[in-house]
Amino acid sequence: MNISIFGFTKTRKFAVIALLASFIFSNAFAVGVVNNNKTAAFTKSAVTAKCTTDLTQLGREGRLQENSRFEKETTKLISVLANANGRQPVIVDEDKAVQETVVEQVAIRIAMANVPAKLAMRTILKIETAKLFSNANSSDEAAAMIDAIVADAVAANGRVILFVDELTNLVGEKAVTQSLFNAVVEGKLVVIGGSSAAAYEERIESKSEIAGHFTGILVTDNSSNSAVAENKNADDEGYRGDNVSPDLRDMMANDPSGSTRVDVILQAKDADNASLRQMLANGQARINERIGNDETLVVNLPLSLLGTLSASGLMNYVSPNRPTVRTGHVDVTTGASLMRSQPANGTRPAYTLDGNSIGIAVLDSGIDPGHNGFKDAGVSRIAANVDFTGSGIGDGYGHGTHVAGLASGSKIGHFEGIAPKSKVISVKVLNNNGAGQTTWLLNGLNWVLANHAAHNIKVVNLSLGGDAVDSYTNDPVCLKVKELVNAGIVVVAAAGNVGKTSTGTKVYGGIHSPGNSPYAITVGATKSMGTVSRSDDSIASFSSRGPTRSSYTNSAGIRIYDNLIKPDLVAPGNKLVSYKSGSSSSQPTLELTLATGQTSSDKKMRLSGTSMASPVVAGAAALLMQVNPNLTPGMVKMLLQYSAQPIAGADMLEQGAGQLNLEGAVKIARSLRTDLDFETAANGTSQIPIGWVAPTASSTVGGTTFPWAQMIVNGHTTMKGTILLSLFQGVYKRERAFLDGITITNGELFSINTVEGFYTAGLTLGSSVTLSNGGAYGSGTVVLASGVLVGDGVLVGDGVLVGDGVLVGDGVLVGDGVLVGDGVLVGDGVLVGDSIMSGDETLWEE
Repeated sequence: MNISIFGFTKTRKFAVIALLASFIFSNAFAVGVVNNNKTAAFTKSAVTAKCTTDLTQLGREGRLQENSRFEKETTKLISVLANANGRQPVIVDEDKAVQETVVEQVAIRIAMANVPAKLAMRTILKIETAKLFSNANSSDEAAAMIDAIVADAVAANGRVILFVDELTNLVGEKAVTQSLFNAVVEGKLVVIGGSSAAAYEERIESKSEIAGHFTGILVTDNSSNSAVAENKNADDEGYRGDNVSPDLRDMMANDPSGSTRVDVILQAKDADNASLRQMLANGQARINERIGNDETLVVNLPLSLLGTLSASGLMNYVSPNRPTVRTGHVDVTTGASLMRSQPANGTRPAYTLDGNSIGIAVLDSGIDPGHNGFKDAGVSRIAANVDFTGSGIGDGYGHGTHVAGLASGSKIGHFEGIAPKSKVISVKVLNNNGAGQTTWLLNGLNWVLANHAAHNIKVVNLSLGGDAVDSYTNDPVCLKVKELVNAGIVVVAAAGNVGKTSTGTKVYGGIHSPGNSPYAITVGATKSMGTVSRSDDSIASFSSRGPTRSSYTNSAGIRIYDNLIKPDLVAPGNKLVSYKSGSSSSQPTLELTLATGQTSSDKKMRLSGTSMASPVVAGAAALLMQVNPNLTPGMVKMLLQYSAQPIAGADMLEQGAGQLNLEGAVKIARSLRTDLDFETAANGTSQIPIGWVAPTASSTVGGTTFPWAQMIVNGHTTMKGTILLSLFQGVYKRERAFLDGITITNGELFSINTVEGFYTAGLTLGSSVTLSNGGAYGSGTVVLASGVLVGDGVLVGDGVLVGDGVLVGDGVLVGDGVLVGDGVLVGDGVLVGDSIMSGDETLWEE
């Protein structure tokens, strides 16, 4: 889209209005601005007085209208302006009226003194371009008028913010004058720009010499189909693309009559809307339930109704009520036993690191309440036991008891869970056959959200999952996970067990939902070989690999894949010993022989899977929350990744940052400030005490010494630097994910956003997926550039990796395995690696 300068075409005649050049610079007068009962005087030339509007003054006079619709954009604009780090905000929307409305909201808040101190005495002046050009009879004269306005603003010494609704015509080689851009570069002027998406991309974002001075703020409510919205797929919040899931679209295509009835999860904009309720009634739909107080309904309806719902504007997203399934010496090999005895620290006396009083919610097949592994001196540590399956309290299947034991089992014989004194909360969402459905899981997660304060639930473990079909921005389970994280709860999810086919072929792209969420800590599995030494550890072949293949369909009908690097880290998950439910009769061959003096309430068994690796990390998260209760979920993820052990021979799509190293994570956590509320901390706040010395970035566990990863994984890239430890990063806040602070330009160039409070300066961005050599900072052989993971959402060609993980044609990895496309599990949904829990699946140990 070619925009001519200030909206004038080359052939258009300037209005013939006499305006003497001397008039531009003469007749200047002083104007007083009242703000917070103080007067901040600045000088306006006649041109500035005539061709600008003081929006702040209009706000004081009550002549601007508040509009809560743009709350998100307003907050972001204030944040950019208050940071004062040299980058100027640009409101990106096709409608100039929308751009101005957002700026007016800031002007109203300044007038009401409802802004940070840095903005309290500011005045927002809007340049009235239409009036300016009607008073100019040449481009030179227009330039002189702009120069005069800029000069007045600069002379105000920071008190004036200029709003220019066609900013893209005042920057770059085609600008009518360079005065405004030069003043910005020199740090003398603060500007709010306005632009259409196409002009912003063409004139600013694509020009490296200009882009570094501006940051775009997309008005998402009005630009869902714009190029900017499409290209921001990793960073945008909110629902994206087609509002009907792809598997429902396939069902509709296969049944032209639309008579087939399906159970769906309907995420309404307003579940009580009369039009929506009438539409469902007219379509002979049946509302089965509502998830808590959410706008989410579980509805049985004919496929024929989906098209009407999609076009109604009354819903955000609809997807099937899909089935969910389980994905299924640790205290020593993880480093937990090394850190049990904690020394006195400041005013805190010495203590035992065992998860005492921290609540871990296990959403699974239930927990055997009579097992001694969940008792402390004969008293049960199960603080709550709820069932959403209708099959009753208890664990007739056995999966949940084993999982809970790994996270929080008391010591029986030689076995002990990671957090043996933690509170156990059993939320049964899988029945006695180990099967479940999305609605049970959503209700379970909603129960945790409503009751987390009562039971001090700080960690949730999800050793289960379903096909990751919908983008994490649309998936109802992922959205509920985000709610939990926003409430300060760490959510740990199993990656899945589709890392290989039944013939042993390596598989990429099999991460389950909700492990595809950037808010969850997604865990893959390693083989510890039954030893405490970590020198022989390797990735379990069944462990699901990234990238995430959940997706949405854009307005052009193109499938856009999330393609996030997952898992976040790995942990022991092969042939792990934990507790066996007394009411479960499944696979007696996996049961361990009872020791002398033990009873049926002490039973143990071995299982394998990422189901087992996940609770190991959940227990570790509980210990970190005991060390410092002020940690946010994002900080817990950072600590676990930064201290992880890189496994040589494994790539980032297999191991994320590396293998769990609790010894290192605890060392870092106990060195951080305990007097700081991290959730309210500003970006760049010191999170270390005075005199802090960075812990040695290596650990010795089980006789093996290894370096820490010293990085985090943030979507498609990695971030490195000790500043991750010493300074609070804005992405650690509950409501943010690590990928929020990464800017993607032209679908392949990555940069760190240090302007909007996401990251601080001094960090290093890694833009390659590597095959680890066992060293720190993601060192090793480059497998692929991160840019391959973005763009139109496919990898190379038709969505495949290249080289040792390079994709070539139709989802097949050359010489290294198969990429799972479209969220489909290998073998029609059959999971592998969960140690033969039942006879109807082909499962195995390694």
